[in-house]
Amino acid sequence: MLKPSHTVRALLAAVALATASGAALAQNFMKDKAEVEKLLTGATFIGVYLRTEAAYTLQFGTDGTLTDTTGAKARWWVDDQARYCREWLDGKLKGNTGCMNLELEDGQVALYSEGKKVVEGIVTGK
Repeated sequence: MLKPSHTVRALLAAVALATASGAALAQNFMKDKAEVEKLLTGATFIGVYLRTEAAYTLQFGTDGTLTDTTGAKARWWVDDQARYCREWLDGKLKGNTGCMNLELEDGQVALYSEGKKVVEGIVTGK
């Protein structure tokens, strides 16, 4: 059994860890559908796919088309929750559909899948 002073220290450590973890998980996702559409339409995203640390490029067509680094084609849109969504039409991800939250801070863009940052980079060329 822990002594009272050890219990207090353990409790304080747990609270500090929970607070730090909460801060690390707090994201500032874009919430305005029109702002996300404006940011992505006709733009090129240049960044890094964090799972593999590989260079990653997405070209967002003004007509809803999307092309990635490998030349794979998809269609893209922004849903009512202001998430960037895409459905791959060919390539190794053909048939894969998903939506990601966007975070924009100091010119840097991050894409989050189910709360986890998966891609980060910049948006260029309108």
